[in-house]
Amino acid sequence: MEGRWFMHRSFRYGVGCLVVLCLVGFRSPAASAAQARRVVTDMCGREVSLPPHIEHVVTAGGTPAVNALLFALGKGGTIVNGLPPVMRSRWKWQAVFAPQLADAPTVSSMGPAWVPDLEHLQMLPHDVVFVDSRATAESLAERGMTTVCLSWRDPQAILKDITLLGDVMECPAQAQAYLDYMRDVIRRVAGRLADLPREKRRTVLYLRVIPLGAPMINTNRFLAEKAGGRYACPADLPLDNPGINIEQLLVWNPDVILVWSAHERQLLLSDSRFRDLTAVRDKAVIVVPFGAHAWTHATPEQAVAILWLAKLLYPDRFADLDMQQEAQAFYKRFFKTDLTTAQLREILRIGSGGSQ
Repeated sequence: MEGRWFMHRSFRYGVGCLVVLCLVGFRSPAASAAQARRVVTDMCGREVSLPPHIEHVVTAGGTPAVNALLFALGKGGTIVNGLPPVMRSRWKWQAVFAPQLADAPTVSSMGPAWVPDLEHLQMLPHDVVFVDSRATAESLAERGMTTVCLSWRDPQAILKDITLLGDVMECPAQAQAYLDYMRDVIRRVAGRLADLPREKRRTVLYLRVIPLGAPMINTNRFLAEKAGGRYACPADLPLDNPGINIEQLLVWNPDVILVWSAHERQLLLSDSRFRDLTAVRDKAVIVVPFGAHAWTHATPEQAVAILWLAKLLYPDRFADLDMQQEAQAFYKRFFKTDLTTAQLREILRIGSGGSQ
């Protein structure tokens, strides 16, 4: 009798344990997947649910800038689309930093619209689509795609985008390393210029000559100020590539003008309408470096661009700064690419109207 009671009690105990284990330990595949997904808030303020791991991404908006940000995190290999064909020559270094981009299909038009090509986009394997506008993000999300919006309107946009992408791409340590490098660069420059009063700091302007405009104002104001200069145009101009006239330019009269290309530099120096500008008289019209992107645009190369511009504005105070060495170390550390001396000279535009 006692043995039968013990067996009955043991059976009931075993069944109870099994039920508890099932309730606690078993999750449906759907529940497990839901729990594994991650949530981030993108640069448009949208909460985005991400898959547990991201292996393939599409950069469907702001493509050169988004690619550059991914390069800086060592994630260039995850990109499955290429640039629009008309852009591939100018942005040729992107295929050096991520070789698969050379033959990858296009999924959107050129900027600033970056209209997605839905047919090609849906054919590519991807875990997330990066875009540069809320409207595009929401439109693609309605079609079942996981979309993350990035932005560069904020002066601190590069730092914020890097932080966000570090979370999205599961590489927060690499993102933090970049943030630390940027902050160290800013400290280095500020330390050397601490005794220079504001009124003696040189003015600088990034100018597009064809058509005449002052693009990327927030980005370039941040760059100029962190390099120890003053940005020449007023703060109340619209941010989206405002057109300007020669009269405005003559009033601002920057000490240094940065331009997109050697061709635009020649146009500025040879056009008599610009001859009274201080930068033109002093031949201080400089072609900006161009790696993954133009260094005056939305790119993580902004960190090394601060050093480049500081040396350009104050060569005596940065006489010991070797920009080829700085750029080589930057690209090797963050872009995982060991560039040759010839490649670095080309990126820095040495011999093509760039700063020495």
